[in-house]
Amino acid sequence: MTIEDGSRSLQGRRAIVTGAGNGLGLAIARKFVASGAKVLLVDCDPVVETRPSEAEFPKGSAFALTKDLADADAAPVVFQAARITLGTVDTLINNAAWSLHRPMLEMPVAEFDRLVAINQRAPFFLATEFFRAVSQAAEKPRDPTIVNLGSINALAGNPELVAYAGTKGAVVAMTRAMAVEMAPLGIRVNSISPGSVDTDFTRKVMAEKHVGGENFFGRNLIQRFASCEEIAELVAYLCSPVATFVTGANWVIDGGFMAR
Repeated sequence: MTIEDGSRSLQGRRAIVTGAGNGLGLAIARKFVASGAKVLLVDCDPVVETRPSEAEFPKGSAFALTKDLADADAAPVVFQAARITLGTVDTLINNAAWSLHRPMLEMPVAEFDRLVAINQRAPFFLATEFFRAVSQAAEKPRDPTIVNLGSINALAGNPELVAYAGTKGAVVAMTRAMAVEMAPLGIRVNSISPGSVDTDFTRKVMAEKHVGGENFFGRNLIQRFASCEEIAELVAYLCSPVATFVTGANWVIDGGFMAR
């Protein structure tokens, strides 16, 4: 029995996945569809519009929206698109994020504000729209679930990432509080804090020598990147029927980085 066919199935789920044009978000969307879900892929990169026609997405299983989540109207626009394409929504994956390496003394206010807008404000208001939709639904969705993507930078200090770490720390803290506030409606909320994930963005940062070198994995117990697919598996688990007792938790998947 495969996990898609058994108790780990996501059959019937209707999910919004942000930051799904590339990398981790795209891997999550592919995993969800392979496990029986329908998905709305959201990204500021117009490439997201091409994804539903790819072979991994059978016809009618995936839809796309190009939207910058830094926009003040992002949350209602995303949920309006979800109502049109998916109908009801029972799953929200707050994956979209923006990052930049910048010393504190060189951080412009505009870049700080964009970090907060995308990494903290957007997940908050998307979750608020989800909360509202569930509370107003004539028929409550089955096991409504939110997964927020944090970072190990919320848990361990790294230079030139103070502003970014602050937004990811907020995501982890908000997850716990959301889980408490939304519990009366049966909404489960969890976060995942990955270590280094093999994405084009990570490779770009390494090429620009913000991070990297021979000691890049020096603190890791497992000396490699995580694949996007490995993180997607954990996201899928948290949204599956076998995780219905799991809420308010932050899941660290970092190759042992935080163990030392």
